[in-house]
Amino acid sequence: MPICEERARLLREHSEHAAVYADCVRRMADSAVSGQEVQMWEVRRKCRSAWEETERSRLALYSHEAGHRCDRGAQLPST
Repeated sequence: MPICEERARLLREHSEHAAVYADCVRRMADSAVSGQEVQMWEVRRKCRSAWEETERSRLALYSHEAGHRCDRGAQLPST
């Protein structure tokens, strides 16, 4: 069964937000380890915002899957 187009869009969106969040976490850790306290607080703020976007996109995906009853076993097409 092919994947629902909306589910595919939501999966891509969630993946993009999660990648941004992961990058923010890495930068925050680098700032903390290097002792750049001022920079760390700015990165922490961006990290929080990225986490919120990641959560929003995750909830949108799960809500769509539950309401649309998408086949979670369907394969995402190659892009």
